[in-house]
Amino acid sequence: MEGFRGWEMEHGGNGWSVENNLMLVPGAPSQTCFVTSFEWCFKRQLVDLVMEGIWQELLDSAQIEICVADWWGAREGCGCVYRLRVRLLDVYENEVVKFSASPNPVLQWTERACRKVSHVFTNFGKGIRYVSFEQYGRDTRSWVGHYGALVTHSSVRVRIRRS
Repeated sequence: MEGFRGWEMEHGGNGWSVENNLMLVPGAPSQTCFVTSFEWCFKRQLVDLVMEGIWQELLDSAQIEICVADWWGAREGCGCVYRLRVRLLDVYENEVVKFSASPNPVLQWTERACRKVSHVFTNFGKGIRYVSFEQYGRDTRSWVGHYGALVTHSSVRVRIRRS
């Protein structure tokens, strides 16, 4: 499926699905989201920073920041659990540093707001080549279908640090 191009995936329950966002996500170029099911769903994208045009000398210079962000939420009628793990890897795909977020689950019948998770990696040393961006989600009611975490507007950005 086109929406899953570039992602490695493990499908729990009824697997991942793509649908329109339930509400507008500010700044998102696409108003669609990935939706999980009733068992853990996992999705990973490996970003090769050099193949994306960032030369290794700049990556090793300690003058850059790697900024990651993800938007997630739940349906009003069903709660969900969401997790994000982002790892900076070397040329051999060994982990150098990581960031993990496991926000509190969204309970059934609570607000439908989107939540943003973000992190900025700084001073991570030399040798970074890849960013492994990993998402996990499931619903809290074990309902057949796609009632779990809604995930959208994921990003990995590299920026020059201000001195």
